Amino acid sequence: MDLDPRYLETFLTVSRERGFSRAATVLHRTQPAVSYQIRQLEQQLGTVLFDRTTRRLTLTDAGSKLHALCERFFDEFGQLARSFKEGDTRPAPLRIASVSGFGRHVLYPLLASELAASPYSLRFPTADQVFASLEDGACDVGFVYLPHVSSRLLTAPVWREELVLVGPPQARGRAFPQLADFEDLAFITYDECEYVFGKWFEGHYGRQPRSVRGTYHFEELEEVLGTVAAGHGWSILPDHCVAQAARQGTVVIPPAPSRQPVVNLIYAVQRASAPENPLARRIIEALRTQGEQRGHSSKPRRKAPRRTAR
Repeated sequence: MDLDPRYLETFLTVSRERGFSRAATVLHRTQPAVSYQIRQLEQQLGTVLFDRTTRRLTLTDAGSKLHALCERFFDEFGQLARSFKEGDTRPAPLRIASVSGFGRHVLYPLLASELAASPYSLRFPTADQVFASLEDGACDVGFVYLPHVSSRLLTAPVWREELVLVGPPQARGRAFPQLADFEDLAFITYDECEYVFGKWFEGHYGRQPRSVRGTYHFEELEEVLGTVAAGHGWSILPDHCVAQAARQGTVVIPPAPSRQPVVNLIYAVQRASAPENPLARRIIEALRTQGEQRGHSSKPRRKAPRRTAR
């Protein structure tokens, strides 16, 4: 699709000014010319960008998404143009998006040491939002807990985490030899926990429980751990999120139901068409090195025969 950049500039001005007449004044064009460019842009995109049925011009959902994209595009383009004019040779900030648990407990501490003198930004969206940010150019490298098949993205494993069951301190010594043992438990859930819970149960029992009774739901894993420690339920989390609380005794990790641990790989994702970013490569290599030092290589391991729980 070949979009005329002038149409995008006109659209951004109309959306900022909330009116065709005011935008025409700012752009030093006639109102019919502005209206024509917006109609052409809507035709090329196959969607309506403005709600014209209200007294005050408002953006549709599609218009809001395009507005956000244009704001980023013209802002970054302006910064780039100024850097050329001023001879700025400083590297652009590395834009990173990571799923929250890995980002907060593993990635951020590493960034604080590896990129202490380099500019970067770090966000914690969902896995789907990480992929979307990469595909629309809003971030340079993302970290997710599951691979995504796309010709536009490059995906590589960088970290290996173990998934563990976590309970309150008073549950110390409790074991779960059978899947039915979970029927009376209350679980603390969190955003995107379905993948983690499902993988843990499949790995240890070969199937899912008939139901999982949830009591509380949170966005951040720190809140999950605090609620488990307060005795309000159980949860299943990556080991790096639980290690400190387990050492302090505020939560317990019961014996695994089977001998083989349930592991999950964290993947680094970058756009296939983007030039190699030295800072991103540095972080990826540091993660792999740190994982190998901890005995958690990101290379998938061969599965040992699983002991069937009865």
